[in-house]
Amino acid sequence: MKRINNIESEIKFLKKQLKTHTIYENLRTIEDIKIFMENHVFAVWDFMSLLKFLQTQLTAVKLPWIPKPNPLLARFINEIVYQEETDIDEVGVPKSHFEMYLDAMNQIGANTSSIEEFIQLVSEGNSVSSSLNKIDINQGTAAFVKFTFQLIESQEIHLVASAFTFGREDVIPYMFLEILKQADSEKQQFTKLAYYLERHIELDGDEHGPMALEMISELCGSSSSKWKQVTDVAKECLEKRIQLWDTISEEIKEKGPYSKK
Repeated sequence: MKRINNIESEIKFLKKQLKTHTIYENLRTIEDIKIFMENHVFAVWDFMSLLKFLQTQLTAVKLPWIPKPNPLLARFINEIVYQEETDIDEVGVPKSHFEMYLDAMNQIGANTSSIEEFIQLVSEGNSVSSSLNKIDINQGTAAFVKFTFQLIESQEIHLVASAFTFGREDVIPYMFLEILKQADSEKQQFTKLAYYLERHIELDGDEHGPMALEMISELCGSSSSKWKQVTDVAKECLEKRIQLWDTISEEIKEKGPYSKK
């Protein structure tokens, strides 16, 4: 636990920067949310790739089946995969959270053409990097996804686990809900986004956080070098997230209703 506390201490300043980022001042209207979602959807997508990598490493997905040494971590990852890949949407239809996010984008009127073109390119066998280079996307958003896949391509499970555990945001859902309440007080116009956000908050409760930290402890063990690498990646992931927020914030200021045109 001491080493986990050391990581938390090392990243405390970066987490504060993330939580007090100016993007939250710029997210005022539904139009701002549209711009945010058109970029953030790529982070929603690449989160699934982090998760699926961990699933291939911590659970038994190959034939013939051989039990994994840590059933507790296998259960943790399988639970998250179940919830993220095959959850139930607001009308009871099984969908991944990524697909639910796309549905919310369509309902709110955000542009999904870039992410849909990207998914098509990847599904045709193009690399993530080349696919990002072929589409119309904010370069800051592309850089964020490319960094995620550099970690995945390293095949170092403790580094991917660090990105999964320490590198994701926890403020945005609450911000969105406040904006939605103001814009749609009757909760009828943006039902899909409201449901997605409320579900996101519900699932990221007390259970997942402690389990993710236990995963880090199990993967690092007594290796001082692994603990240092995990700390370094945690810092870098938060720095990349801050840079992504910088990118989106600038785009909102340029294109949003409060921009100087």
